[in-house]
This record gives sequence, C-alpha cells and structure tokens, in this order.
Amino acid sequence: MSQFSNGYSRRKFLITAGVSAASTIFLKGCLGNPPEPTANTGSSPATTAVPVANISPEQAPEVTKIKLGFIPIVESAPLIIAKEKGFFAKYGMSNVEVSKQANWASARDNVTIGSDGGGIDGGQW
Repeated sequence: MSQFSNGYSRRKFLITAGVSAASTIFLKGCLGNPPEPTANTGSSPATTAVPVANISPEQAPEVTKIKLGFIPIVESAPLIIAKEKGFFAKYGMSNVEVSKQANWASARDNVTIGSDGGGIDGGQW
C-alpha cells in the first residue's frame, strides 16, 4: 500500500490536473482560424446565388417551392444543413422553407393541412 502511495501525491495530482487544464485552453486556439469577416451587402446568406447543378430536364424537380417541417432533434440536421448550404437551390428547388414543428402530432396535422392551408408539405420523417 505504501509503495503505491509514494509514487502519487496530492500535490502531484493537482499539478498534473492544472497543466492538463491549461493545455486544453491553449489547444482550443489550435482548432482553426475564425471565419473571415465579409462585407455586408444587404443580402442575407440565404439569398446568395448558388450555382445550379448540371441536371437534365427529366431529372429536374416537379416543384421549386416547398415547405418542410422538422422536429428539433438530431435527425433534423441533414434537412437544416441542406437548406443552409444551398443544396436545394443547387438542384433546382429555389424556394424551400424549413419550419420548426412543436411536436409529432402538430407535424402530422400540418402535413394533412398542406402548405397552401398554412401547414407543411413534408419533413424529416
């Protein structure tokens, strides 16, 4: 027992923990550079021009306007990221709106109503 406790002391533990905490603060700065500031041209990022993919007319979407709902859980990430990165616009759906839904029941009801009636057209499910 005394053999084990001779190698480790409270002081050594506190020094090691302090060095570890300090090194994580220094390494936090190594994660990458912050984004470059952009000039404010008065347009939001959602309205910036996105180059359209080279798709044939038979592969083009039937509609370009759609309202999609999502429940704020991890599974909604692809839908939200696709909207923010401009993937919908890139593939011909220029007017896509994502709408947060309160719960599964309201999402179900809003799909039944449809976007013309103030609901949604589809979602993450």
